Amino acid sequence: MWKKRKIRTGMKTVFITFAFVLFSFCLNAQNEKYITIGTKEVITSKVLNENRTLWIYTPNITSQNPNPDKRYPVLYVLDGRAHFYSTVGIIQQHSQANGNGTLPEMIVVAIENTNRVRDFVPSNDLDNPNPFIEFLSSELIPHIDKNYKTAPYKMLVGHSLGGLTVIDILTNFPELFNAYIAIEPSMWYGNEKYLTNTISKLPKQNMKSKRLFIGTANTLPKGMELSQLKNDKSFETQHIRSIFKLDEFLKATTNELIYASKYYENETHNTVPLISAYEGLRFIFDFYLLDATEKDFADATDSIASKLKTHYANITEKMGYMNAAPEAFINYFAYEALHKHYFTKAKALFELNIEWYPESSNVYDSYADYYLAQKDTANAVANYQKALQIKDNTETRSKLNALINKGTIKSATVDLQKYAGVYVLETYNIFIILEIRDNKLFAKVPGQEDDEFEFQSEHIFSVKGKPGYKVTFEMKGDNPKGFTSVQPNGTFNATFKNR
Repeated sequence: MWKKRKIRTGMKTVFITFAFVLFSFCLNAQNEKYITIGTKEVITSKVLNENRTLWIYTPNITSQNPNPDKRYPVLYVLDGRAHFYSTVGIIQQHSQANGNGTLPEMIVVAIENTNRVRDFVPSNDLDNPNPFIEFLSSELIPHIDKNYKTAPYKMLVGHSLGGLTVIDILTNFPELFNAYIAIEPSMWYGNEKYLTNTISKLPKQNMKSKRLFIGTANTLPKGMELSQLKNDKSFETQHIRSIFKLDEFLKATTNELIYASKYYENETHNTVPLISAYEGLRFIFDFYLLDATEKDFADATDSIASKLKTHYANITEKMGYMNAAPEAFINYFAYEALHKHYFTKAKALFELNIEWYPESSNVYDSYADYYLAQKDTANAVANYQKALQIKDNTETRSKLNALINKGTIKSATVDLQKYAGVYVLETYNIFIILEIRDNKLFAKVPGQEDDEFEFQSEHIFSVKGKPGYKVTFEMKGDNPKGFTSVQPNGTFNATFKNR
């Protein structure tokens, strides 16, 4: 277990499988020949008088639901070439894969080495920092902030001499990053001169809300037990002794640094980076995972809306900028509640989306669907109009027109007959039969109840009892070529086969 202080017990892990995750995967799965997880970029440093190569990962590269407007925290990785792949794997697995949300999505900036010793050994003159730190603060970070969708939360991770740099920056320039991970930091370097400086200077710094995780490998000489280390003075154990000396100091200090450490008995100096990076990130974001069960989401009351609001308010406070659940995530559960007639729950979730995403036209369109289900025409019209003020949308306008002209929209069997026939969802090889019954158009899907299509405007239908569904036919004259069904959980295309 982590050794830590001033940290509440971590949120319990909850696995909830959401249908929309599967739909999203099916709809957005990439067909490219090559799997891409990052890009390389070269920037010119005037401070270092050289070009530096960066390995950069952005969440949209691997996301099934890329959001070009979202901003992300940034993790800067020293010894970037060595640790880029494993770091990206950890982050993608715990922020995207299988609906996981134990970590936030984040940008990774891995810095390739040129002269490792020059960059990572602190300056002998403690009042004049290593130029590499100036490169980070005055060139690299501003460059990333200018060219990428960054949020104001930055982390730094380093291993060995890179870990020494992490501690050096925390000691002398703590404001540069919000959180730090030092893996096997070389605190022995310079006969522990930099360790002595940290012990002297760190208590005087403002460490409020800063987080530090240190991972230590088992570098003991063969046959030596950890209990023997305290009395050993050999050069062979100086590395691990210096880290434990720092660990002991950090546990005793009271300068508001939120600190955790772990000793990995079965890991070596070179095998420990992956597991330390993983546990370091889990420690930094021990507040991020939503403490909710499947039962909480299935509950008919509005309690899940309150829980979500409280949870993301806490994340916002911890990270220093606005955080919210994805709009589509909230909309999915809101519509699910609406379909089950859990109206109090649906209303609370739709309103939460409006609070979090007031500039989105879709949240008002969805809220109007709620009022439509409540037969509150006035509020439905008002919210459709609000949605259209933000962004014009054919579906929203059709729903609004249908309300305004209620009672005047008619459709005859002869009009509906042209849509009847057999269609196939090519991706899933599912056949859908559209047929006319009692002057109404119905869709028959194997294994599901029949759905009634309700005429909205030319070639556009809604689905009775299912707010948020729109079916648009593509026609060639009076003959259908196919249709597109837009639903809260995705978009599906069907091709016309025959009558």
